[in-house]
Parts: sequence; structure tokens; C-alpha cells
Amino acid sequence: MNGKRILAFGAHPDDIEFGCGAFLLDAAEKGAHLNLVVLSRGEGGTHGDASVREAESRQAAHMLGADLQFLPTGGDTRIRSTLELTQHVARCIREAKPDIILAPTGHLNQHPDHRETHLLVRDAHRLARYGKTPEMGSLDAHAAQLLLFYEISSGSAAGEGLNSVLVDVSNHVENWKNLMGCHASQTRNMDYIDLQLSRARAYGIQAGVHSAQRFYSESSLLATSSADLANFRSQR
Repeated sequence: MNGKRILAFGAHPDDIEFGCGAFLLDAAEKGAHLNLVVLSRGEGGTHGDASVREAESRQAAHMLGADLQFLPTGGDTRIRSTLELTQHVARCIREAKPDIILAPTGHLNQHPDHRETHLLVRDAHRLARYGKTPEMGSLDAHAAQLLLFYEISSGSAAGEGLNSVLVDVSNHVENWKNLMGCHASQTRNMDYIDLQLSRARAYGIQAGVHSAQRFYSESSLLATSSADLANFRSQR
């Protein structure tokens, strides 16, 4: 991970930290550079307002040592996968030049903003690597090494048809709790932290470790050598 660039997208201010925060903590510890892009300020949420939630997101980004930006969209509950916004996301990818891109899964049984963000990033990932994509002539094309999808809500498992990988995050559970705790407006009345920790613990039991996070890929994952493969372990 040392020197790798990771670009993580979230629909709402807490999505990235809840969905893949432990992985990001591990990557940052190992020398990765993190960029976070959030597509709303939680304007439609039941708890907290836009200014509170933006401040919480900036606190979490500071804890991760990550760069953070908010994209101009219709806002919470109004994110739509339009061509204009897809091109904007593709420009973010070309500017950040990430090795790894993270985005929410596209399962239908979840918040529509998560699904739309999934579609936006999925399509933008392709547009970013096409050399003659209109509206981006001033930015060099960029092909990320990996596009991976993370889970947020209990109904957002990606399901069949995708390849998945479990990442051992056992050493980062306590810091992950603190990271998720940055979003205090969202955790006072709901057990969101327990939900994520329970899912990670279940995945960890499957893999023979304490806790793990699952990521999904639409394409097969390639080990570049036998040395890479030697670090993989099968689930129990």
C-alpha cells in the first residue's frame, strides 16, 4: 500500500467511514494516500443539518489523514446518475489518478443515493480511461488498478454475479469505532456502529480472523505473481 492512491466515493457524509473505514485506516497506516469525495452534505437526513454533517465528515477525514471534497449535486435524496455528474466524477478520477477506487454497492434494496452513486462511479471509472471522452480534453486519461464496491446498510450486500474479497481489519476495530463516532449526529439514536461491527465480526469468523470487511469487483481479480497469491487465505 505504500505510495498507493485511494479515491473513495460516498453519497452521504458518513458512508465512506461506515462502509470501508477500517480498510482505509489500514491502508493509511501502510502509507497510502487517501482522497474522499462526498456527493451530498446529508441535507435530507433525520438527524443533524448540512453544516453539522459536513463538520463531522471533515473531522473523520482529519482522523484518516485524507483529503476531502464535496461535489455540487442536487443534495441528499436528489443524487442522480446524469451524464453531467458522471463526467464531473470522471474528472475527479483523472485529477486524483487513483490506484484503487471505492464506491457503494449497487444493490436495489438500499438508499437510492447509494445506488445512484454506485452507477455514477462505475460509469465514470470507464469514462476516465477513454482518451477522447468529451469535456475532459485537458486532463490525461487514467485507468485505475481496481474498482471495488463496499457495503453500507444491511440490505446492500452485492449478491451473486460479483467477485468478492475479504480484508482482515482486526487490528483497526477500535480506531474504526472512533472514526465512525465522528458522525455523532447519526449514532446517537441508531445502532449504525454496532451494525458495521457485527457485519465485520461475522465476516471475520468466516475467514478465521477477528474482523474483516468485504469488497466486491465486477471483474475477476488478478494476482500478478505467485508471491501475491501466497498472501491470500480461503474462507473457512
